[in-house]
Amino acid sequence: MLNDPQLGLIRFYVDAADLHQKKPLFIEVNGSGGLPLCLYIKGKGFGEVVNTFNAQLQAATKNKYHYLILGKPGTPFCDSISTNNDAKHYDKNALIAGYKFSKEYNQRLSLNWRVNATKKVITYLIQHRMWDGSKIVAYGYSEGGQVVPTLAVDDKRITHIISVVGSGLNQFYDSIVGWRIKAAKGEITQQRAQDSIDACFKQINDIYRHPNSTMLEYNGHSYKRWASFGQSAPFEKLRKLNIPIYMIVSTADNHSPIYGLDYVKLEFIRLGKTNLTYDPCVGCDHFLNSNDNGKMNNHRDYMAKILKWLDQ
Repeated sequence: MLNDPQLGLIRFYVDAADLHQKKPLFIEVNGSGGLPLCLYIKGKGFGEVVNTFNAQLQAATKNKYHYLILGKPGTPFCDSISTNNDAKHYDKNALIAGYKFSKEYNQRLSLNWRVNATKKVITYLIQHRMWDGSKIVAYGYSEGGQVVPTLAVDDKRITHIISVVGSGLNQFYDSIVGWRIKAAKGEITQQRAQDSIDACFKQINDIYRHPNSTMLEYNGHSYKRWASFGQSAPFEKLRKLNIPIYMIVSTADNHSPIYGLDYVKLEFIRLGKTNLTYDPCVGCDHFLNSNDNGKMNNHRDYMAKILKWLDQ
């Protein structure tokens, strides 16, 4: 843990494999929300551990890299949730969704906090002779996929970034286009779509007028969080980078719709930039799951692709 005067307590985990050996660094920047990295669900006659970080990612990288992940501000690494139901009748997703984020998380969480806290921890690891002077890889999932472009622009020590189901354009644009698509498909009327979009613009305007508010909220996050991630579109950061970039996108993703990410590929072609590897997961959702004739498949083979790409 690091205690910073501006950022507060920064909790981070580094894998214990070959801890005293210098290695490249692999940083996981996880998705949104103030959940602990590990939750213990205690019910009637049973207990279950639920990880909110990517355990497969840690296992795949820890031998060749020092795997690193930061916790969220004001959030313990591990916590417990209790239920009166037994193992057959409890709702795991509902229990996790009901976990109350801390007051400090809502006050501190922003794009700037995530970038600056990560930079502090990288410096700490370098000072403690854990880095071998070669690669520093920043892997971001979902919200983390929006963090890593800004991190790489701000911190020239980053040598590679990997963005998985992040964003390419202003995140507010997704909901606006979502209403347009519903109207185009005949799911709602054009007037209802326009009314909904007008309401969106009103809310977005209020967020940008109160960019530091931690009391006002939109879709479960503070205005401060939304305004910080809306400072600029991720593409504006990505276009400044000349380091290798790997983007994994899902074509059936309702959380990070692909149309804003396709724009990144289009613009890189226009600009003549060749440092982007763009990898669509066809038919996949936000969690890289696809429904193949009624059978759900999880496409975890992307880790092998990423490691091969890093070796190249």
